[in-house]
Amino acid sequence: MNMIEVIIGENGEIIIPDKMRRNLDLFPGKKIFLYEQDDSIHIIPSERKASSKFSQFAHQHNRILNIDSDSDYDEMLHERVG
Repeated sequence: MNMIEVIIGENGEIIIPDKMRRNLDLFPGKKIFLYEQDDSIHIIPSERKASSKFSQFAHQHNRILNIDSDSDYDEMLHERVG
């Protein structure tokens, strides 16, 4: 287990180190789940990785696609499907 110490900001915010964000595919707008157990806070990335899968598909098929979050994916899907 890799533990890194961070400091809680005045408004309760914490900074997740860049390496951890990349390893867990965390980006601005990504949904995560928090839960409390045994005097600990656990952060779980959302299981919904549609935008990541969609971007990966586009890259594999040489399509230009820029999706920053699952909400972008939802918007594009709604435009195409209705």
